[in-house]
Amino acid sequence: MTNNLAGQVSGLIAVQRSGEPGYDDAEFWIRGISTFGAGSSALILVDGFERSMNELNIEDIESFTVLKDASATAIYGSRGANGVVLITTKRGKGGKVQIDAKVETTYNTRTITPDLIDGYTYASMMNEARTTRNQEPFFPEDKLYILRNGLDQDLYPNVDWMDVLLKKGAPTYRATINMNGGGSLARYYVSASYVDEGGMYKVDKSLNEDYNTNSNNKRWNYRMNADIDVTRTTLLQVGIGGSLKKMNESGMTSHEIWNSILNQTPTSMPIMYSNGYTPTNSDGDINPWVASTQCGYNEQWWNNIQTNITLNQKLDFITKGLNFIGRFGFDTDNYNFIKRYKCPALWSADRFRKDDGTINFTRKRAEQEMTQTSGNTGERKEYFEAELQYNRNFKSHILSGTLKYTQDSKVKTQEIGNDIKNSL
Repeated sequence: MTNNLAGQVSGLIAVQRSGEPGYDDAEFWIRGISTFGAGSSALILVDGFERSMNELNIEDIESFTVLKDASATAIYGSRGANGVVLITTKRGKGGKVQIDAKVETTYNTRTITPDLIDGYTYASMMNEARTTRNQEPFFPEDKLYILRNGLDQDLYPNVDWMDVLLKKGAPTYRATINMNGGGSLARYYVSASYVDEGGMYKVDKSLNEDYNTNSNNKRWNYRMNADIDVTRTTLLQVGIGGSLKKMNESGMTSHEIWNSILNQTPTSMPIMYSNGYTPTNSDGDINPWVASTQCGYNEQWWNNIQTNITLNQKLDFITKGLNFIGRFGFDTDNYNFIKRYKCPALWSADRFRKDDGTINFTRKRAEQEMTQTSGNTGERKEYFEAELQYNRNFKSHILSGTLKYTQDSKVKTQEIGNDIKNSL
């Protein structure tokens, strides 16, 4: 959702640091960074509670307000020093049941992909660089001929790593359904959504039946909001929402894969040797194809549940314009991962063929069979807020004021160890 804010809100700066599914949320600032004491990001309040907007279903949002001026953010103290974003989710409306459904498909492509030269051009430029420094060319003319015509893919490969590893694009699928209705005393809003973001890495099709090494992000969202008019002056609002996210990626991170792509030359090593050996160089580096498809896979799960109760009580019987709002929220967040890593045996080849035409191979690293590591984290958060508002007109004058009390706590629920303080 944060990616959609850039260019839509004045004074907002958004930076997306990755395009990988699950890691593509943008960082954003409102009128730059005002203070480092309270963090550099804006304070985000969803239905009055401090929560992340990245896990929200955009179809559940009723209103989106950005507070930038000091007078508007003063009530939030130092937490609002870098601006405040107020998000209100949809509520039920009285009347007949209304059901809305939407299904979307989009196709994502990279905006900029480095255009790397081919192997023959690279070899010619290397020779030119060495010649200008009074050094012998690295590729003699006969080797350039072999390289240009692809006559020896083992010793003189010409690999376009971008084309080998990356797709042109990937689809994203979204489905949303929501329902709202109610009567004069109670109203409800219920929604569910599903998002499936595909990655742009190619995969080894021979492994498809076992596991997938491409990046993928799937998310399920749900929400239920209910409004109950207890009396004419008392409104009780109850909300339950949450999400479940599952992300898949290669056993090596995208950072490591892209480092491999940009550090390899088109002539450094083939994708695989013709005898089935997995190639490496004298330094033991893994080529991009092996890093992306042959090193296992990583699965991650996030799930969170957010509950909140809000009581809005008009106190006109005390004095006109007086209003009390009490809020209580209880959230749980959990994260789990299972990483299954392996690496095939790596072989380097001498840069020449023996008299019988064969190649001498040296094993640089023994095969590492698949191993598994796992872990989890979890926490619960509690919020309490009491707010007394006064707003009254006296002819041509307006008198208003707000008295607010806020309290919150966060406690770890997993991997708390033996330290009692971690569970308090």
